[in-house]
Amino acid sequence: MTSIASRAIRQAVLPVALLGLFACGCACFGHHGVQAAPPGGGHSPQHVATRGTIPPEFLDLVTTKKAFANLATVMPNGSPQVTPVWFDFDGKYIRVNSARGRVKDKNMRRVIKITETGAVEHINALARKYRGMDIYRSPRPDEVRVMYVIEPRRVAAQS
Repeated sequence: MTSIASRAIRQAVLPVALLGLFACGCACFGHHGVQAAPPGGGHSPQHVATRGTIPPEFLDLVTTKKAFANLATVMPNGSPQVTPVWFDFDGKYIRVNSARGRVKDKNMRRVIKITETGAVEHINALARKYRGMDIYRSPRPDEVRVMYVIEPRRVAAQS
């Protein structure tokens, strides 16, 4: 039986699965002169929210910078499970790569369609972006790569 709390978590966590990047990305990367708030406050944060479109001033965070996203999934018992992940953005979709059978993969399979098509090429592209390697070297040779294609529904940022 799904509790009201776990349904609320599912509805709140999954649509904003990758927004941890935007919540701290500006200050972490010194993005466009944005500074982290000094201890004790002293600065009023600005909020940016759009309907599924990443504002142009933040596009470099998802296209060229080596930023990590926080992928939040929901465990079978309703508790959240958050993993930092490599990702890329193709102009419309955020794409995340994993291996079949991992916890995030099992959780994602319950809510979205997963594809193996192009997943090996995708992890190799991510390895070039994040590690400067042409080919991703998996610790397990029998590993099957999978890719999640996520359409942002709401984008929020705080700077």
